Amino acid sequence: MLNSKGDQVEMSLMIWDIIGQKGYRYSQATSFYNAKGAIMVCDLTRKETLDSIMGYWIPMVLRILGPIPIIFLGNKSDLENEREYGIEELEKVAESCEPFGYGRHVYLSSAMTGENVECAFRKLGDILLESYVPIKLGTVLQLMDKDEIQTVKDALDHIMADFAEQFGKMEYATPFLQHQLKISKVNINDPTRASVELFINNLAVAEGLYKEAFRSDENRRKRMALLRYAKD
Repeated sequence: MLNSKGDQVEMSLMIWDIIGQKGYRYSQATSFYNAKGAIMVCDLTRKETLDSIMGYWIPMVLRILGPIPIIFLGNKSDLENEREYGIEELEKVAESCEPFGYGRHVYLSSAMTGENVECAFRKLGDILLESYVPIKLGTVLQLMDKDEIQTVKDALDHIMADFAEQFGKMEYATPFLQHQLKISKVNINDPTRASVELFINNLAVAEGLYKEAFRSDENRRKRMALLRYAKD
């Protein structure tokens, strides 16, 4: 429940985690396309996660969604002796988003103690309640672009995004994909060609349970072709 001009307003936020590793921008874009706001979480014990927000995630959000409200969280605040940076560095990153017009919102948080977790979601809800965030249309990344495939990871990214697009939404496809990645023993940080081939075959078997055989086979051949474009 949020307060708006003296009235109580009930707001439901649909929240989903996305593949956090770099190199899956097609799958990631499919996940958060048309989102109205974002909570960017970095690990206070790993400085590279802060650098990733500035160099990868903010540009990705801008390209796909345009200016939207962003809450920045420095997580693992309970591990004070292991911190590699503090709130000052996080605020400098947040400064780059101030021109969006939604202010600078930075918190130190802890999933262990719950510090500032609810506060962050409430703040995002308050901003969304007060500000209309227009949807930025026409910025979907072009799928199945062989020129964008250089590595096995690039191919896997396209394959997952293609499956999600056919399934309906990445939100619904994610549990299915996670299961297939697990049984295929795909390490998304460093996928091997052999594991992705098994993943493609397992996807085809699973799709065959609810699609006509020629459709699932067509998808399998198309995805194998994408994998062949990978140079590593």
